[in-house]
Amino acid sequence: MDFKGLPNARAEALLRIISESWNDEDAEWVWAERVHLSRFHFQRVFHRLIGESPGELRRRLRLECAAHALATTQQAVTDIAFDAGYESLEGFSRAFRHYYGLSPSHYRRIPFPRVHLPGPNGIHYDPLRQQPYLFSIKGELNMDISDRLIDHDVWLTRRMLERARNLTDEQLDAPVATPQNPLPFESAEGTLREALNRLVFTKEVWLAAVGHRSYPDEPDKSVAGMLDRLDSAFLEFAELVRQVRDEHRWDEMFVDTSCDPHERFSYGGMIAHVITFSAFRRSAALKIMEKLGISDLGYGDPIEWERKVTSQED
Repeated sequence: MDFKGLPNARAEALLRIISESWNDEDAEWVWAERVHLSRFHFQRVFHRLIGESPGELRRRLRLECAAHALATTQQAVTDIAFDAGYESLEGFSRAFRHYYGLSPSHYRRIPFPRVHLPGPNGIHYDPLRQQPYLFSIKGELNMDISDRLIDHDVWLTRRMLERARNLTDEQLDAPVATPQNPLPFESAEGTLREALNRLVFTKEVWLAAVGHRSYPDEPDKSVAGMLDRLDSAFLEFAELVRQVRDEHRWDEMFVDTSCDPHERFSYGGMIAHVITFSAFRRSAALKIMEKLGISDLGYGDPIEWERKVTSQED
């Protein structure tokens, strides 16, 4: 699956977001708002990562969903047409014939009909999940050092959060030893939940600073909530880094109005800060998880990540 030569982690994060509301009429607005991009900017990012526009993907998924209903149920064709977002049976029939080469009624009579339509990616409607699913990944890496650092960060952070699903609240919230002199912007009170939360929250804070917007005072710190927040923050942060890199804006300054007094930072300095302290926090969280019996996460080596990505291991 060729996501326009870009790292697959970004397309996969975007897929998780669009899967939540892929069949909603206002899906494109919801998706763009989730990652804090204008609809126009979001459409460009979407096409670059997925290989087709949001509208094209939704139309194809809806038709695949309709084809599955035709092949496996006795539901009326008119009802299937309306469920697929068409305002009339005629409009649905024209679109279905255009994509499948058969009328809906003829399609229903053939044995073993194909449901999946050709597409530029491996994303198709999955009847078991009743949502889009990535059926295959066949891509090549085309990354510089900034891509490698931020994509490795999200890969390992997601693995840690997924393993944390198996821990109890007592384990997540048990006090843990912290350095005698913690970083000036870190709390002296330490828990695994807070260590994992900071990996997500730091990106949210800096993205809010760059975008001159407020960030949630009480973010969702459940493991499921942090996984959900991670996708949104990672996609937006990855897009910011890409823009800074492609437009050579590393030394350009921005003002953080959330500071009192306001402070000025360079984009390059901010990105280096996030990458540096994410590595520090990941290492700390890995040590805590090791003590709780989770010993299969390694020690955070980007080489391990790169080998898994290039071999397409799980």
